[in-house]
Amino acid sequence: MKPLSPTSPLVPVKFPAPVSAKRSFGQGSHWKTRLEHSDAPALWNALHRMVSSHPLVRTTLGNSHNGCPSPHLSIHDLTQDLYVLLLQKGRFNHYLAAGMTDAEIEREIFQIELTNLLIGNLRRSRPENYRIVRRISQALDTDPSFRRFRRHRKQNPDQVERYGQAADAVFGLSDWSDDKLMLDCGKFEDQIANIHIRRRNLRRTGCTGETQVIVSNQELVELMVEIFEAIDSPAPLRVLRQLALSKLPVFDPMLTSIDDEIGDERQGRNYNDSLASAEANPEEITVRNEEEIEARATAIQFLDRLSNLTRSNPQRTERLWRVLWHCYFDADEPSQMEIAEMVGISDSSVSDYRRKIEQEMRSLRFSPEQMSSFAEELNEQLHWRLSLPERMQRRPELGEEIAWPRQHYRPAAFYPLATAA
Repeated sequence: MKPLSPTSPLVPVKFPAPVSAKRSFGQGSHWKTRLEHSDAPALWNALHRMVSSHPLVRTTLGNSHNGCPSPHLSIHDLTQDLYVLLLQKGRFNHYLAAGMTDAEIEREIFQIELTNLLIGNLRRSRPENYRIVRRISQALDTDPSFRRFRRHRKQNPDQVERYGQAADAVFGLSDWSDDKLMLDCGKFEDQIANIHIRRRNLRRTGCTGETQVIVSNQELVELMVEIFEAIDSPAPLRVLRQLALSKLPVFDPMLTSIDDEIGDERQGRNYNDSLASAEANPEEITVRNEEEIEARATAIQFLDRLSNLTRSNPQRTERLWRVLWHCYFDADEPSQMEIAEMVGISDSSVSDYRRKIEQEMRSLRFSPEQMSSFAEELNEQLHWRLSLPERMQRRPELGEEIAWPRQHYRPAAFYPLATAA
């Protein structure tokens, strides 16, 4: 006999078709033979059969977001997780050492190991939904306002209910008679439409202080009483859970990327997922607007300070503004000699004006995001104060290479401002 170990190879196997959950434990199963011969593919197939027929798997696949299967859940993945879990815990070797029968092995894997694995996944992925479902079941079992209705078995009244039928247990109000007729469950959602949705309790938290109560136990009992009075019929626990959850503010977000949301496999589906947006929030937009207003006001003050350099001489101030315009905003990008000729001053005077302008610019304190607003307002002010003509904008032809003015990349005198901040 060669016992299995966590280092046993996981060979690819052919996935079998799911088997009905009504199959009795141990029927057609040869667990001891597979374990003694270390038949990994056969063990994987047997585990896949149990995972496919487990009621929690069917519930999770059918009751994920808006009735659509979860993209993160797969029967094959759950089977692999169960296989690795049993290897890590050494359960296979324990079954052989304890001399357990095939029925006992399958019953323990199905009812204990697999159930604990699925419940743990549900608790991590949908914590609020899981807690509310447990509280609903506990309220129906313990509160004196409700009682359980026994189903009438025509063939064998003494037959014991099978494992996994807890969600099919029928509950009703305690003052109803045993012969209360159970109506069609498909009309219950329309009958409870007038029941208002409960408000979320934001003040009370659980015993650990990390989770919210959502709704108190008394309010939950009152909600269940309203549901029973509205449907006027006993109902299975599975149906009652769905009806109660539709009236409770339960929120289990699932973070996903926008690329997955717009993918072909998710088109036409409505998801309650929380998409992480890259857009600015209202606070960032307000701060950005305030920075833009400040930069534009500083541009006007900057031109007024340049006039102080020329002792408010109108002619010299106009020459200084024109040097500023031709050096940093003229799309033709003239040379320093050409600027001196157009303004009517010497080449050395242009250099002196540029030195004074850059010195004033370095005294500013701007963030890189404010530079574009400052330069735009400075351009508009120079156009207005110097009465500069607007350049004729010609629409480029299709396929023509656009020669962008280098003023968008060139403002060398502006960069020290951002670094100085």
